Amino acid sequence: MKQQALAYLRQMTQNPLATFHEGQWESIQGLVEQQNQMLVVQRTGWGKSAVYFIATKIRRAQGYGPAIIISPLLSLIRNQIESAAKLGLKVVPFNSSMSDAELTVVAVQILEGTVDAIIIAPEQLSSKGFGKEILPYISSKIGLFVVDEAHCISDWGHDFRPDYGRITRVLKTMPSNLPVLATTATASQRVVNDIEIQLGERLNTIRGPLVRKSLHLHTLSLSKRSERMAWLVKNLKDLKGTGIVYAKTQKDTEIVAEFLCKNGILALPYHGGIDDNSTRERLEQALLHNKVKCLVATSALGMGFDKPDISFVIHYQSPSNIVEYYQQVGRAGRGIDKAAGVLMLGEEDAKIQSYFIKNAFPNEHQINLLLNALKERDACRESDIQAAVNISLKTIRFILKFLSNEDPLPIIKEYKKIKGEYVAFYSRTKNDYSFPHERISRLNRIKQGEWQDLIEYHQSERCLMHFLAEKLGDNNPQNCGKCANCVPHTKLDYTIDPQLVLAAQDYLKNRYIKIKPKATFAASGANAKLAFPTYGFPYNAKKANMYLEEGLALSSWKDGGWGDMVADGKHANHFSDELVAPVVKMINSLDYEQRPTWIAYVPSPRHPTLVPDFARRVAAQLGVPCMDAIYIANERPPQKSMENRFYQAKNLDGAFGIHTGRVYSNPVWLIDDAIDSGWTFTVAGALLMQHGVSKVVPIALTTTAKNQ
Repeated sequence: MKQQALAYLRQMTQNPLATFHEGQWESIQGLVEQQNQMLVVQRTGWGKSAVYFIATKIRRAQGYGPAIIISPLLSLIRNQIESAAKLGLKVVPFNSSMSDAELTVVAVQILEGTVDAIIIAPEQLSSKGFGKEILPYISSKIGLFVVDEAHCISDWGHDFRPDYGRITRVLKTMPSNLPVLATTATASQRVVNDIEIQLGERLNTIRGPLVRKSLHLHTLSLSKRSERMAWLVKNLKDLKGTGIVYAKTQKDTEIVAEFLCKNGILALPYHGGIDDNSTRERLEQALLHNKVKCLVATSALGMGFDKPDISFVIHYQSPSNIVEYYQQVGRAGRGIDKAAGVLMLGEEDAKIQSYFIKNAFPNEHQINLLLNALKERDACRESDIQAAVNISLKTIRFILKFLSNEDPLPIIKEYKKIKGEYVAFYSRTKNDYSFPHERISRLNRIKQGEWQDLIEYHQSERCLMHFLAEKLGDNNPQNCGKCANCVPHTKLDYTIDPQLVLAAQDYLKNRYIKIKPKATFAASGANAKLAFPTYGFPYNAKKANMYLEEGLALSSWKDGGWGDMVADGKHANHFSDELVAPVVKMINSLDYEQRPTWIAYVPSPRHPTLVPDFARRVAAQLGVPCMDAIYIANERPPQKSMENRFYQAKNLDGAFGIHTGRVYSNPVWLIDDAIDSGWTFTVAGALLMQHGVSKVVPIALTTTAKNQ
């Protein structure tokens, strides 16, 4: 059997001289001959997918049913399907990104037994389409159960995902002799121990060395955004090959990629906010085929993205911990002899990390609001919950997912068919629920400790690869003899071109953010008519001639450019004169069919002089009048405290009034200090147009929207 497995390896790798890495055959043998449960902890690039696809090929030849592969990311799924095809395996995905028609076709193929493996995200284990209508009919026939990126099972780990909690429950319903393979490259010993406990006493663990021989690791001390951007422009041009630049936020991927492009380096942003799967696949293919110098990516480009000749991975902003760093830097140098891994530590990184830790779990108050709303109602859809509680739709989904994995279950999810489609409804169970304070505090302490480990790595003077391997629980970590600390003369030059720094600063200060108008006044689905009963706005803003022009915001909140000065001014209740000229420049940069001839502003009861004072200074520079056209009719809670579309709209209904004698019919610039959801501009602008203003152009000093 070993010779057959070796032939499959050579077929899969398309290398007639390929041989098994240490532990690969032993893992395959344990699955196909002994039907073991196995945990394989091996470095990135070791070939974990070869183990389960070769095992699947052999098990299928022996007459067993398809393999189920739990895989967390779509990029991973695409790569795995392509790898399996080289073995002649028919592998199908089953996930939420697929259309109903596609899912129906795949479901028929699975139930007819014509597929060799099914790749699903863990959420599918409890979904109606797969968990309820497919899994029960094939569970006794499954030939292999694979949990890829198994560190996600453990809440001790850096990337714990509640959906992975379903896996252990599902395995208890399957045959006890079912071969199970759990794989990961990023598990400390504590995480390994936890996985062993969760998956059971039959689990055998194979652990290999984590040192990556091709990686040359470096750390750089450049804290300012503009300095790091300047360093990238200078050094990416000299680095051979293509690679990945990691940033922490969606906003930063956009900023860095655009700046690199402006300086002759073809770079594209990649992040989880790109909902279109075809766009994400197009970006991955651009890097795979060396059509770009780099992708500037969040952690969304991580697990499973396989390009053997990536020659550099640079962290413009730091990851959250050592494990995540090892996983991401391990994308480089899989199939080449030398690759660079460079870690920078930005001045903003600690704040970003603190934000992620603080928001890693839903808060107790919001959970109780949602549970009380469910208790007071019959089964609710997400939109029903959104109308009942002041919580964003994203957070509602986050809480529902969190509660769906608690034990005992405080909520249940059922599907009802409405107009030919299955819709999820949620109900409160009779089980008592207590917020897990101790567990969450423990996990937050772990995350804080892991962050400190990363800072220690960045400042370490000993072998960087040894440091990583030791922290990851390698039983015998070795010095690499290649990193900047082992070979000091190879340290990267962190001197930067002052002109490039100035260019980066100028770019950060002139990166205008588009303000896109809302086409409708609907708050949310069935609740549209309840949105603005006081103002009586019609549903369609365009048809009612209440549609704003496209405007601009000067900055993103605390973006390292003007956004920092705006934040300082907001705190001091006075915006600096230094902001006037850039706002005027931005206003003059817009193309106008009819240029506005006056300025109005959005008033605030909490800062009554802040925006009017600034608006008058801008008006003076433009040589136009500034009118107190809008007044506060009813004082409401701060708009930023309204978290979803329905409450944001509801909070503004009746909030403003118009001084009819202070309004011109000519187009107007409407100024506010900040924009987030855009509802304040929408309502204030619509009121102006109700009173005869022909066009409204929104202008903001900053946007506080998270992804801008």
